Parts: sequence; C-alpha cells; structure tokens
Amino acid sequence: MPNRASFQKRDVSFIDMALFVATLMILIARSDRLHAHEGHTHTHTDQRVAAAKTSVDTEEAEQHFQLFTSLIAQWPNAMTEQLISQAAEEHRFLHSDPKAISLEALRKHRSEILSQLHQQLRSLRVDWSNATVLKPESTEPILVCRSIATPVLTTLRNASDRDLLLSVAPNGGNVRVKAASEITLLCEALVDESTELSDRITIQLAKLQGEDRERSIEVPIRIAKAGVIRGTIRDGQTITPARVTVLCSDGVCRHGGEFANKSTFTDKPIIYPPIGTWRKHSFFYTGGTFEIEVPPGATQITVERGFEHKPHVIDLTLDAGQTKEVDLSCQQMIDMANLGWISGDTHVHWVTNAWNVDEPLSLLSMVQKAEDLRVANNLTLLQRYADQAFIKPSQAPMGPIPQYSNSRFHMHMGEEYRNQDLYGHLCFLNINWLVQSIGTGSIIAGPDALDYPINRTAIDDCREQGGISIEAHGTAGNKDVPVNVIHNLVDSLDQLEPEMYYRLLDCGFRLPLTNGSDHPARTLGIARAYVKVDGPFTYDRWIEGIRRGRTFTTSGPLIFLNVNDSSIGDVIHTGANEKLHIRAKVISRQPIGRFQLVSNGNIIAERNIDETSAELELSIPANESRWIVARCSSRTDGRAEFDFGNFNVITGPGIAHTSPVYVHVDGQPRFDAAAAIYWAERMRVHVLDIVSKGRFANAQQRDEAVAYIEQGIDMYNALEQNIRTARQREETLNEAKNRLANVLRQMGNTPEIEAALKALAACDSLRSLQKALSPLTLLTASVNPESRVKISSRSDRIELLQGRPQRFLIQLENIAGTTAPLGLTAIDIASDPPQAADWCDIRVIDSPFSSVHCTGAENEFKVIEILVRESGLREVRLVADVGQGTQDLGFRATADLLLDAKPLRITSPTNTINGE
Repeated sequence: MPNRASFQKRDVSFIDMALFVATLMILIARSDRLHAHEGHTHTHTDQRVAAAKTSVDTEEAEQHFQLFTSLIAQWPNAMTEQLISQAAEEHRFLHSDPKAISLEALRKHRSEILSQLHQQLRSLRVDWSNATVLKPESTEPILVCRSIATPVLTTLRNASDRDLLLSVAPNGGNVRVKAASEITLLCEALVDESTELSDRITIQLAKLQGEDRERSIEVPIRIAKAGVIRGTIRDGQTITPARVTVLCSDGVCRHGGEFANKSTFTDKPIIYPPIGTWRKHSFFYTGGTFEIEVPPGATQITVERGFEHKPHVIDLTLDAGQTKEVDLSCQQMIDMANLGWISGDTHVHWVTNAWNVDEPLSLLSMVQKAEDLRVANNLTLLQRYADQAFIKPSQAPMGPIPQYSNSRFHMHMGEEYRNQDLYGHLCFLNINWLVQSIGTGSIIAGPDALDYPINRTAIDDCREQGGISIEAHGTAGNKDVPVNVIHNLVDSLDQLEPEMYYRLLDCGFRLPLTNGSDHPARTLGIARAYVKVDGPFTYDRWIEGIRRGRTFTTSGPLIFLNVNDSSIGDVIHTGANEKLHIRAKVISRQPIGRFQLVSNGNIIAERNIDETSAELELSIPANESRWIVARCSSRTDGRAEFDFGNFNVITGPGIAHTSPVYVHVDGQPRFDAAAAIYWAERMRVHVLDIVSKGRFANAQQRDEAVAYIEQGIDMYNALEQNIRTARQREETLNEAKNRLANVLRQMGNTPEIEAALKALAACDSLRSLQKALSPLTLLTASVNPESRVKISSRSDRIELLQGRPQRFLIQLENIAGTTAPLGLTAIDIASDPPQAADWCDIRVIDSPFSSVHCTGAENEFKVIEILVRESGLREVRLVADVGQGTQDLGFRATADLLLDAKPLRITSPTNTINGE
C-alpha cells in the first residue's frame, strides 16, 4: 500500500486490474526474441543500473513510486501527466529496465517534481530531532471544508544522526527515513459532519525501535463552508453534454454532476507506460448541467467537446458558502464533417471497468456527444475465467442501433474476435451476426480451449458478411498481423507502432491506419480515426472510406495531407523525374510540437511548432516509388526518457498520423527487400511458437495453422522476385505460376480459389494457365497496336452480395506492349443521361502481386473488385482504357454487365447469442 497517513481513518479501495487489461499489457511488450533479432542489446545498461542500485536506493524509489501513484489514483491535479512520467521512471529503476535513467538523474527529476507538488498542493514540513514534539515548519492553518477531503503532502525530515523506521498512524504503514534525509507522505485532511469542531488535527508517528517511541504532529486548520458551482453547457441555444475539469484552490481536480462517482468514467488503468496502476481522471462528464462543491478560493473550470472545439476556460473566485452559476460553451475550430471527415472509435466495449457488466447505451450516446465522436463501434467479446464466463457487451444484436443513430451520430454493434496466446485480436465492424467462436485459446476461452480455428477462418466469415477486419493491437507479441496482411485479410491497423507500419508499407502494401480507445481500458474516443466519406455521412460510406485507405488517426490534432492533386489513400502514377508537390496541414487545440513529413521511413521535412496550427510544404522529384505520410506529436518535454509515445497515437494525447499517399514510379509500388526479410523472419519465429505453445485437438489442426504461416513466409519471399519480374516483358512458366498463385491467395479462401490453385499447380504451359484460371475470369480485354482497348464479359449476369467486395480476374491480351495503367469506369446506363454508377464501385486492384499497370507482356491477368451498395438487379457499363484520358472514345471499348446483388443476411444461419 502507498505511504499514506490520514487525519481521519477512511477505507480506501483500489480497483484490481482485470485480467483482460493485464493481457493487453502483455500485448504492449515486445518479445525478447524480436528485440534480439533487431540487434538491440542492453547488457551494458543493465549492468550500470544494477551496479548503481542499493537497497536504500530501492526503498526510496519504492516509497516515491507509491507516493506518486497514490496521488495519480486518488487526487487528480494539474501535474498528473508529470507524475505518471516520474512514476514510470521509478518503476523502470526498480525493475532494472534497460531504459532506466541513472540514479543521479532519477533523484534530480524526483526533487523537481516534489518541489512543484509542494507549491501546488497543501503541504507540511516537519523535523524529527532530539525534541519531544514535532512542529510544522509553518503555522499557517490549512483550510478544510466539511465533507471535502484535501490531500496534504507531509515531508518528514530526519534531523537526527540515525536512520528511523517509523509507523505512521492511521493507515500510513511503515516508512524508513535515513539520517539527514527526508521522506514525503501523502496525508488527508477531512472533517466530516459528525466530527466536533476543532482548530487542529493530529498525525501520530511511532518509532519501531529504541526510546522516544511516540510523537505527534499538531496541525492547525481553519474550517470553512464549501462553495457551490452550478454550470450549464450550451451549443448555441441547446444544452449539450461535455467533459468538465474543475481545478480547485487546493490544487485538486474534483468531480461533480450526475456521474461524479461513476468509476467507469472516472478511473482508468495506466497502460502507457505499463506500470500496473490506475489513475483518476481530472475531468467528469455531464449531460449538460452540473453542480459541484469546491473549497473557497481561486477555481478554474475547463469545458471540452472533442477535438474540433477549443476548450473553454474560465477562472473564478468563490467565497466560503458562496454559490455561482456559470454558462459555458466551446467554440468550434473546424467542422470536419462539413469537409467530409467523420470521426469514429473503432474499438469500444461499453461495459464497466470490471468488463463483465454492461453499461446502458443511453450513457454511451451521452458520452459520444460529449466527445463529439460521430461513430462508436461497440464490440462484443468472450472471456472465460475459472469462476465466471461472459459475452459482453450484449445490449443489442450485431448491426446498427437505430434509437441512438442519426445523420450526425452513429452507434454500431460489432465484435472483437480474440486469441491471446498465438494469433492476436481482431475488430470486426459492419457485421450482422457474431462470428463464432468469438474467442479461442486458453487465456480467452478457458484453460481447456484450443487454439483453433485459426483467425483466418474468422476473418473469412467477417468478410462473407460484408464486414471489415481490423488488427486491434499493433504487431506486439509476434502474432498473425504480417501474414494476414500479405493474404489481403487486413482492412486497417489499430494501435500500430509507426516503425512497424513503415516496414509493412515498405513491402508495397496499401494499408490504412485507424484507432480506437479499447474502452473501458481507456476513455471513449481518446484515440480515434477520421475517415473521408463521399457524399452525406452514412455508416456504410464510413466503412467504405476505411477500405479505401482514406483515414488519419489522432489523439487530438487534426492533420491533412495532399500530394499534387491526390489525397490520403490515393495512388499517383508518375515517372522518376516528375515533381511531387507535398502539402500538409495540422490544426490542434494545444501547441503542436514536432510536425513532420515522412517518406519511405525518412523525414523529408520537419518543424517544431509552438502554435496551434501550421503547414509544411515542399516539392521534390519522385525519384523512386514511395509512400508519404504526415505526422505530429507533442509527446515530449525535452527529456527523451519521458518521450513514451513519439508518433504512436494510442500512447497519449497530442499525436496524429495520416495514412499514406502512394507514389508508383514506372508502375511499381515501393519495395524494400529488408522489410520483406524482416517479416519473413518474424513469421518463422511465429511458426515455432505455434508448434511449441499451440493447443490443438490433432495434428491436422496444427498443420493447418502452421501451413497458413508458412504460406505467408513464401509470399514474403516471393515479393522481391515478383517486383523484379514485373519489370520484364515476359515471365517463365514457374515465375508466372508462382505469381498467379499469390494473386489468387489474395483474392480469398473459397472452394473455387482452392480448385484454381490446384489447377494452376498442374499447368505445364503458359497457355494452360488461361484454362486453369477460366472459372475466376470475369472479363477479357485486348490492347491492339494502336492502344485501342476491347473489353467483353464472359457472363451477362453476375450474382453478388450487397456490401461485400468480391474479386475476379481480367485476362488481358496486350499486343501493343503498353505499360500504362488499365482503368475501368462504371456507368449507370439506366440513368438519363448516363452517369457514374454511385451505387457500385468497380476498380482494378493495385497490389504487390498484381499491379494496375500493364507489364508489357503479351498475356497477363489483372484483378478487379466489385462492390455493390444496393441490392437488386442493376445494369452497369464498364468503360476500359489504358491511359488515353479524354481522347477519342474510339480508343475505349465497353462491356455491359447485369449485376444481381442479393441482400446480406442479418441473422446468423447457425447461431443465436444474446437475442440474435
């Protein structure tokens, strides 16, 4: 327990961290094996820390760790973030962490923190010397309000020539104070309604050994009646929910209103940095009106409403017993929705901090509005322990929740499918029924559970429903992320470390970033994704924006990126000598800090910004294929040891990171062989983990899990070969078979594809490839010597599922030998006049294995993807071209397709859970 003395004994209960949160912390830590693979060694640092540490140093660090974490957990104040940083440093020192700072630096920073705390909070300084009575250094009375507890920092200096081992009563525990040193205790001043009035209170101390064993501190107090603040928050003339911070005259942030004591809102674990403790938020939520009692004196109120509104700060002074009424509002800095950018939290569990009890959706709706969070995805998960099992949250079936959704805010039920031991966690959005078995493996599904089926099976089920699959927790733990990526099973990535993200981009993948809070592990919307939608906001368009990579992720700043005339998620096809004009912009409620443009892992432009808005602009030659992102971070105070977050949005406030704009030079994506090798090596370690740790019913299940990873390794190894041969006009038979096999693997995991893979393996000539792939070929096209395109369909009618992207092949005969991109435009010929078919999306897929660019070879295959947003029978005309733009329409040909889109089922065909 913390070193905590109390003027009046009062039980203090600390929330035990749920096992689920503990497993999240496991996800945060990287495996030692992978650190070794990356060449990091900390032996020298470990030896330095161990050599410098003594038992007394350890005891001091432990005492201060407890002091700081007690303040964080019980008394939120203006220094909470600094206290978390310092507690992390004490924790690193105690655990001989390789990143621990020196003992000298630790003591220096500790002294600075304590000095600031004594200035901001009520404090006492007393000496233990040869005197028999302990007297405070200052006789100024401490202001105390009835029934309002106030923290008092009590610094006890040992002025004697011997170490003291003291018992502090009540509730203070045992503390050691070295000779000629001091220790700071966290005490509490509280006079409740039943306590008789007095002008002083007492702290008792007892020496555990020797004479002169008991002493007391007589502390003068002044009892005053609390002041009352009644607040109303408005958006125009409408009363609106918001989050409110009230910083009181004693340095403490207090809670008021109807949710003041709701621990789901007020208490959260500290996950970054992972120090195993909890924090109490400085703010509280209100539905629009609140009342709060505060000590008299200077009081500051701050109102916030998400990332698009400036905080509203007012200062007022209250006399004892005075009541003040205040009207508050937040000025909107920017209307992101008006620009087509819609905010959303991809990862919410609307449950209590214990995880096993639902919170009302009415509260989720209120907090959504308070945080100005437009989309909330409430994800059901499975957890089994020895003494209980639950599937929560369970307030509604999968899908939209109509009573809490409108054109401005949307609430949607989804699923987190989890395997903790081996494969990782997945967020399934836009699904209609729960994907079974919801979770696998012993940590999630119980000690007797198998690590089967593998996560790929669940992703296929999600995709079959028209859903998207998001990797939930970055790449920590060496789970399935890279193998899912290369199989085209990842729609976006949450909570991903930028350096790992860049390694995936370096393999030529087009992958967006998203983010979610993982509430109740964190506050709703504390990290969120902004998604660009076309037209008026709908949830379907929001999901489609993620699929198209039109996202940025943020914990505060709003960030924009354009390259030439292209936006986030777009691909620019250009030559090496062509100019790229890059422009990034950021708007923030707080000073921005570092603002950077990054391409291919290198910072190409940077500014340090003390303002709340800034732009970066530069022009460079393309030179090579590349990806370009913008990012910013205020997560540093000039001390590198406290710079936990850098540019990973989930680690703290003040960070933003865009998804890329992609630049393909000569038809090729960015490719760095070292990145592909890195992921292949990680997957080899992953195979060893599956073999040694996996629980399977039989060898066949284990072999299936291993084969999936090994297939991914082969695909990473094939990337470099594919990039090299893509620049050639012709491939050998084996090169063509291997590349086309990888193309098929990225198209899905269906019986038709499996049959095509078997037929492909048996091919003995380039011509026989066409027959093997014929069942998956929807269109044939030819480019004559004048680059005129002729296109035709092999089927007049195609059955599809509404809202589910489906992929097919185009067989291309390229007599012209062109290397231009193949383009398709969908025209709604039922409209008058004909216009673009906005009810469907048909495009040629650009991937490391199948470029939108023609290779110049006489025969090749391309992949197209068709997504139909509306069910029913509709006719569409495809217009094909190879880069002629607006030239004579004679250069293009058309093919008419009848698309028969069947509506997706909204209930599971085999399972019902929680009323579904």
